[in-house]
Amino acid sequence: MQGPIPKLILQLPNLEIMDVHENDLEGDFPHFESDALRVLDISKNRFHGPLDNDLFGHPAIGTFTAPYLVSLVKFDISHNGFTGTIPLDGTSGYYNPEVKHEESLQNLEYFDLGYNLFSGTICNNFGNFVNLRGLFLEHNRLVGTIPKSLFRGSGEGAHPLPLVELFLQHNSLSGTLNEGLATLPNLKEFYVDGNKLTGGVPEPLCNLELNNAFLNDTQAAKGCDGVSCPANSASREGVAPCTPCDPNHGGFHPYMGQHDTECRGSMSEEQILDMFFEETHGDEWLDSKYIWEKASPACQRRGVVCSDTGKVAKIILPSLGLRGHLIPELGFLSELGVLNLTNNQLTGFIPSDLRFAPLKRFDVSGSRMQGVVPPLLCIKEGVNGNGVGPPGTDFNLLYACENIVCPRGTYSSIGRAALPENEGEDGIQCLPCYDNEAALYMGRDHCTDISIAGLRIRRDDIRHEFVNAIPIMLPLAVIAACSCLILHLRKRKSSVSATRNSHDDDVARSPSLQRQSSPTMQQWASSRLTFSPSPDEDEHSDDDWTAADSVGEKLITGAIELT
Repeated sequence: MQGPIPKLILQLPNLEIMDVHENDLEGDFPHFESDALRVLDISKNRFHGPLDNDLFGHPAIGTFTAPYLVSLVKFDISHNGFTGTIPLDGTSGYYNPEVKHEESLQNLEYFDLGYNLFSGTICNNFGNFVNLRGLFLEHNRLVGTIPKSLFRGSGEGAHPLPLVELFLQHNSLSGTLNEGLATLPNLKEFYVDGNKLTGGVPEPLCNLELNNAFLNDTQAAKGCDGVSCPANSASREGVAPCTPCDPNHGGFHPYMGQHDTECRGSMSEEQILDMFFEETHGDEWLDSKYIWEKASPACQRRGVVCSDTGKVAKIILPSLGLRGHLIPELGFLSELGVLNLTNNQLTGFIPSDLRFAPLKRFDVSGSRMQGVVPPLLCIKEGVNGNGVGPPGTDFNLLYACENIVCPRGTYSSIGRAALPENEGEDGIQCLPCYDNEAALYMGRDHCTDISIAGLRIRRDDIRHEFVNAIPIMLPLAVIAACSCLILHLRKRKSSVSATRNSHDDDVARSPSLQRQSSPTMQQWASSRLTFSPSPDEDEHSDDDWTAADSVGEKLITGAIELT
């Protein structure tokens, strides 16, 4: 099957099972109207785009809230191209303190979002799904730590979830494995390889003999390697059997569960800078003076400042047209204190590895980076003044991701928040922004809302002013129209009178003109019936467009949409 799911299927009121996996279907997430749907499987198709923020909200709220939240048992949208965050966080329709949602997704047993492009963190609200037996979030772009709610549950009288399978491999999760995961009473398969986890596997987890079916090796399953290979080692699948990295070749890797291709020798600062240069398309940087020669000494490269010890201390490359991703290896520059990459075309995500560098200033404002700030970077003290404020500063402001970079949908003059320097001051906050770019990218340092003569107009302001201005604008419009009509009639009357006088004089002088209209009058009469622009006018018709026309069209369109 190809194309979108037919609308008639989406509107079936009593649909219970929708299983169309392994087809060639496409489009945004399909919204079913059935309140009896138990199985939704659209895996291995070509669906794409973000999930609606209200998708998992209470059945009584949200325009796009799924009406089948009470009945749903299996939800599988894996192996597609869905993007954005998982709409189960505190800003989603699921979390609405004014609406009870105890019945939402309470029958859910199988939840599979694997092999997509989801970013953000693993939401605590997964702990509310008291019947969840399989949670599959592998092969996405998730960051942050594994929430304790997965093994503690959530809400009053919480208890461990009945999880049997928990697949979290191949993301960018950080932190350590909590031994509380061993309290999951039914856990049989648990995979976390290919992340950025540090530390080791807690002994209680090692004793559960996890992943036995996959390993096909009872002895290996009895050890910690059955959960994840330790740091400084690798294997084909990130679990047993594990091979230590060769110390004679500088083999080193700080993360658990790494694969063969990731067990490489330690890199010099020059190699890290060369990799950064290549990833950001250095040969296309806007100023040729900044182009680095491969393997050249780090301290001799323009835009790089070294410390007294000869180590890279600052990388300052603003407004040079850098594009591509930030490489995680920058986090292993042992003395990197300043990373200023403002006003470039960088994309992708902020690597959590930057938490290892002694950063004091980090600036990627004005770029096109997506996702969220890795939580462990949000609590790193000293970055952009994070954690350093006057007495009495709210702790939620003292350590905040906004101090690193403004999240999507917000902006500030510097692309991030800033703590006040003195007691009683406000500092700088990230404020809401309603333009399309702000909704997509982090670190916006301006808002490209509709503006006229420098006046920035917010969406709510447009709605408010437009509605309030109608009683004033309507009479003025009528008066203006009447004035224009009167002037037009007077001008036409004067023109016709002059033409008649001239015509009468011509007729009196020349009898041959008594039986035919003048060419001028013929042309005027023809123009009253049809209008055909001259070739010159048609060829240059677009030359009359101005920026004011564009702003006017946007203002009218925005006002219509908002009302």
